[in-house]
Amino acid sequence: MKKFVCLLAAILLVLAGCTSNPEQESEQTATSLKAGTYEGTAMGFHDQIKVQVVIDETSIVSVEVLEHAETRFISDLAINQLPKDIVDNQSWNVDVYSGCTVSSNAVINAVKSALSGAGDLTAFEKAPEAAKIQEETRDTDVVVVGGGIAGLSAAITAKENGAEVILVEKLDRVGGSTVESGGILYATGSPINQEQDNDVDALVEYWQNRAEGKADETMLKIAAEGSAETVSKLMEWGVQFSDTVAAAGTSPALRAHYATNSEANGEATDGVDFIVPLLEHAEEIGIEILTSTTATELLSENGTVNGIKAEGKTANYTIHAKSVILATGGFDLNQEMMQAYSPEMAGTWAISSVGNTGDGISMAESVGAKTEFTGGVIGFKIIDVTRHYIEGVNLLGWTGQLGVTDQGIRFGNESADYPIFCTELINAQKAGAEKFYLILDSTTELTAGLAEQAVLQNLGFKADTLDALAEAAGIEKEALLATVSTYNAHAEAQEADEYGKTNLIAVANGPFYAIEIKPATLGTIGGLVLSEQAEVLNEQNEPISGLYAAGEVANSQFFYKEYPASGSSISISTTFGRIAGEQAALNAK
Repeated sequence: MKKFVCLLAAILLVLAGCTSNPEQESEQTATSLKAGTYEGTAMGFHDQIKVQVVIDETSIVSVEVLEHAETRFISDLAINQLPKDIVDNQSWNVDVYSGCTVSSNAVINAVKSALSGAGDLTAFEKAPEAAKIQEETRDTDVVVVGGGIAGLSAAITAKENGAEVILVEKLDRVGGSTVESGGILYATGSPINQEQDNDVDALVEYWQNRAEGKADETMLKIAAEGSAETVSKLMEWGVQFSDTVAAAGTSPALRAHYATNSEANGEATDGVDFIVPLLEHAEEIGIEILTSTTATELLSENGTVNGIKAEGKTANYTIHAKSVILATGGFDLNQEMMQAYSPEMAGTWAISSVGNTGDGISMAESVGAKTEFTGGVIGFKIIDVTRHYIEGVNLLGWTGQLGVTDQGIRFGNESADYPIFCTELINAQKAGAEKFYLILDSTTELTAGLAEQAVLQNLGFKADTLDALAEAAGIEKEALLATVSTYNAHAEAQEADEYGKTNLIAVANGPFYAIEIKPATLGTIGGLVLSEQAEVLNEQNEPISGLYAAGEVANSQFFYKEYPASGSSISISTTFGRIAGEQAALNAK
């Protein structure tokens, strides 16, 4: 009997080994792939991103981006690091990188597209394991919150003045709004333009006039006097400038300095060439930079700020410091703050840094900081929000084409400086306009070509006649026809129109286009109030011990309703970043 039981058990064991296990079969199917090399594409921020994926029967062997037109530096993590993340995690369900989320998602979607015919891909959809969060305490002399040009300038200056420095940046990369900018710095008497423009008082007067007399004259004087040395310091830190200087804003003075790089042959580039050299220099001199790290709280004791708390992807930090510098940018990505402080522009497109959520303002207010808001913004205009504002169909916004509201009437001088153009749009909105259009004809091949692109992107309308165009776009027809007639009369007479606009080009040859243009923000105006030493003041106008600030987080003393000229913010942010860094280092000693 015992032998029979043993034999039966042995038979059952063999049968069990031959019986299919649904779970095992499912797992084998999920990892059974058609080995090979695959290519796929997906739309990025600018154009298609093309990837190559190599797989064997069970795993992803490699992912490589073959072609892309994404913005250099800004997209680096998406293009270079994300493919490695997918391979390391054997999953495309990985975290995207802040500051380049569109590019990140495009790489992921391109990988999915490439492998769409490679078999059962469920194994590559697994969610990443949650990171284990450590608690870390650090001690330093100066901690800088924010990695734009104000924060990097402050950190480098503090380090040069003998302080140990930690910089924290909540995005996965540094750069702030500067890295998204056109790369212009407004200055007088610099090594680049001292022969063309070297007049501090004239610069102060210009800034003050554009601020309608509401700016702090002393602070403007500090910014103007420091602008030349700011250019010199940036050059010392590795930034290259074009030899060309130009006018900007409404002043004919040649104060606009353009960033460049060694491969551009002196041609102007963009804001990336401010940030990359500063980042490299900061790392070379030993500044610790913690990206993906969000400052959440200022630490203070007996009225003195002495550090921050911050949250990272793998650690929560308590950083004790003798001085704290806030350089966290503006608030145009925070709709609650926009409604409260710049309500006329609430709900419009923000094309500044995605980190502009007002964090530094809120943290400083919690320790008694004084704030001032003007209701103004760094106003702008945009057609295609998926492209940089000086690329693609957005170039139409710079050509000075006839502009009308959906009521068929003009809203102002279409050739005006962009902050003024934005003000014109907002004033027209307050008067009842709901939409705005640039009206173009087919006379000029370049503008007509861009208009065709815009229509293909559903950003405008095309028709053979102005009557049909008005009907297609929902513009009041009779008013539009009258507006175009008056505009063309000025053009044919070669005279200035009622807005003072000159060099008008008649809208006469079909087909015609109506391309929608919208108000937007490049940043905000308002925030913390500073002393001349970049100290953050309290409600009694006294410095909060240990707390400093620079940049867009504290610019209400320099600007009012309208932004004065391209490069003003970068200039003032860098100058006061240097002041904050120097004073914070002195305080730490």
